[in-house]
Amino acid sequence: MTQGWYRRFRHARRQAGVEMHSDFLSRSVDRLVANARPIRAAPAAILLVVIVGIGICGFGFQHYRERLADLNAQLVSRDRLLTEYGTKLTKAETQVVKLTSALAAAEQRLRAAKDKPVLVEKPSRDPHGLYEDNNQIAQVQDPKIDLDQNKVTFAAVYSGYILQTNKLYEFQNWKLACGGTRLYNMISDGASPEFSYSPLICKIVGGR
Repeated sequence: MTQGWYRRFRHARRQAGVEMHSDFLSRSVDRLVANARPIRAAPAAILLVVIVGIGICGFGFQHYRERLADLNAQLVSRDRLLTEYGTKLTKAETQVVKLTSALAAAEQRLRAAKDKPVLVEKPSRDPHGLYEDNNQIAQVQDPKIDLDQNKVTFAAVYSGYILQTNKLYEFQNWKLACGGTRLYNMISDGASPEFSYSPLICKIVGGR
C-alpha cells in the first residue's frame, strides 16, 4: 500500500467516526429533550394543582367564615333574648315581692281588725224612759237619784207591763230592780191597758 492510500483511509475513517459520533450525540440530545419535556410541563401542572387547591381552600374558608358569622349572629340573638328574659324575670320577681308584702300587710290588718273589739254605738234613749233589753217599757216622771242609798225614786211610772221582781230594768246609766212594790193602778182607755206606779222606788244594782 502506498502512502497516499493510507492517508485516504485515515481520512475516510475519521469522517466515519465523526458521523457516528454526531449521530450518537444527536440521538442523545433528542432523548434528553424528550425526557425534559415532562419536566418542563411538571411546574405548570403543579402550579395548576396549587391554584386549584388554593381556590378550594379559599372557598372552604369563605364558607367557614359565613357559617361562623351565622353562628355569631345566632349567639348574639340568644344573648339578647336571655337578657330580655332576665330583665322580665327581675321585674316579675319585684312584682311578686311587692304583692307578697301587700298580702302580708293585708293579712296583718285583717287579724288586727278581727282582734279589735267592735264598738257598737248605743242608740239614744229617752232620759225619762225605763227600758228592758233595750226596749222602752215605761215612762217615768220626776226621778230622784240617791247614790248614797243606791236607789232611784220615781214620782210616777206609766207602763204597759206589770214590773216583775225577778227582772232588771235600765234607766239612763244604771240597772235597776223595780219589782219590790205591788202597788199599781190599771188605766184602761178602751185600747190596751196601762199600769201606773206612784211612787216607784228602784234599787241601783249596777251600771249598764
